[in-house]
Amino acid sequence: MNAIREVLRGHEVPESAVSTSRLNLSSQWNYGSERTFAGYECTASFVIELRELDTLETVLIDVVEAGANEVQGVEFDVRTKKELRARARTAAVAAAREKAALYAEAAGAQLGPVIHIKDVDAEQVQNYRGHSSRRGGDGGGEGDLTPGKVSVSAGVVLGLSLIGG
Repeated sequence: MNAIREVLRGHEVPESAVSTSRLNLSSQWNYGSERTFAGYECTASFVIELRELDTLETVLIDVVEAGANEVQGVEFDVRTKKELRARARTAAVAAAREKAALYAEAAGAQLGPVIHIKDVDAEQVQNYRGHSSRRGGDGGGEGDLTPGKVSVSAGVVLGLSLIGG
């Protein structure tokens, strides 16, 4: 753990951007014709937030060289997600209203007032479309972990009354 922390300090990753789990100590056994005690295994996990994405690959390589033996994932995100989600929700309502207007016109009616709005979980919307919110690069970058797009989406179920028809 100390070697990994030293690597992160060397890359000027602030202490506040690193969180660690508690140490987990477990007994290890060998199984064969009879069970024999092999010793203990101690594990710890790190979550590291990097704001300088150009250093991502180097930091990962150095952390592995310092002794980390498992990387469970790399996630890309944005700091302005709340604002972007608000814009996506506004666009989702506009798109739902536009689609409803087409249906109403086809039925010979006009749209009336909104009678129901239900927010749809954005994670479900992204997974339905085949895009995971945890996916970063688009596969077209130079390095293995070249940052790409971060999708921020919103979905809505909009109930509108109909006039005429």
